[in-house]
Amino acid sequence: MQSDARWMVSMHDMVSITPGKTPAAEVHPPAAATLASPATPHRETGTQRENPVPDTPLARQTALRVQGLGKTFRSGFLRRRDGGVQDVSFTVPEGSVFALLGHNGAGKTTTINSILDLIHPDSGTVEIFGVNHRRQEARRQVGYLPERPYFFEHLTGRELLGLYADLLEIPAVEKNECIDQVLERTRMAEAAGRRLRKYSKGMLQRIGLAQALLGDPRLLILDEPMSGLDPLGRREVRHLLQELKAQGKTIILSSHIVPDVEMLADTVGILRQGRMVHVGTLAEATGGGTYQVRIAGGTDQSGYQVLTAHGVDALREVLDRCGAEGLPVLGVEAGSGILEDLFVKAHESQEAR
Repeated sequence: MQSDARWMVSMHDMVSITPGKTPAAEVHPPAAATLASPATPHRETGTQRENPVPDTPLARQTALRVQGLGKTFRSGFLRRRDGGVQDVSFTVPEGSVFALLGHNGAGKTTTINSILDLIHPDSGTVEIFGVNHRRQEARRQVGYLPERPYFFEHLTGRELLGLYADLLEIPAVEKNECIDQVLERTRMAEAAGRRLRKYSKGMLQRIGLAQALLGDPRLLILDEPMSGLDPLGRREVRHLLQELKAQGKTIILSSHIVPDVEMLADTVGILRQGRMVHVGTLAEATGGGTYQVRIAGGTDQSGYQVLTAHGVDALREVLDRCGAEGLPVLGVEAGSGILEDLFVKAHESQEAR
């Protein structure tokens, strides 16, 4: 490799690379080897999204528009105003995944309940596919899973879905087929004949997802959808949500778990103490992510060196340079912790005000 300040690394140095800039070296231990192909850097690694669907925002309709949303609650003998949300605004394009991220008590559930008109906001406007959220025709396009769903425990899973299918006025000739489809999607078909009182928390979450999918809604609003699921169940739910997005569904989910959000969301809104402190796409916030490129060669026992590229453009520049210099690339690994850093910074900036 020819002499170039941006590319001079020791065998254990990891150099941060930004196109057109000379980065400072940061010393880190070598990362574990990976067989990931440079052409598929988004395969699940760390907290990156799994097989994301290419985004095509052009000419998409606005699925949800929230403007200046405010809601406070009164408590105590003097009925003082307490909690709630203030001046929350964001827009969600159709076919995308929007995540409300925040600690417990940040206002995520209050925001969702206000969108659904389960509680009446004190101020602001909400439109679902261009229709005021107070109108029934707007809410008929929504599938909803609350954070703590309550179901009739004496019913079986299939009987519960039959009840919701009747409430949705699904025609009798289509009812059983629709129920079978959502049971298969959520992997609850085998437990469909069991009483809900015998379901685990994770199984209740899955049957809740199944009822949210009934009626083929255009918009899914899911409040902590992975609560109570084991790692395998969380992975299956992530895949399900990505499949739904690929079918054109719009998904709004709330969570306080950063890795889940980072693997699913196109756009993130960070709530802190009832205020939206950040709204933006992950790509805008991070420059497209970070990538570790493992290059063959070295004088020590490791036999390789690692470069860190910030963003897709920098990654392309690294790979092009390696190809031109004839240096074998052993692997490309997507970085992690991007959204977590953004989450911490958003909270720190809010505290500093």
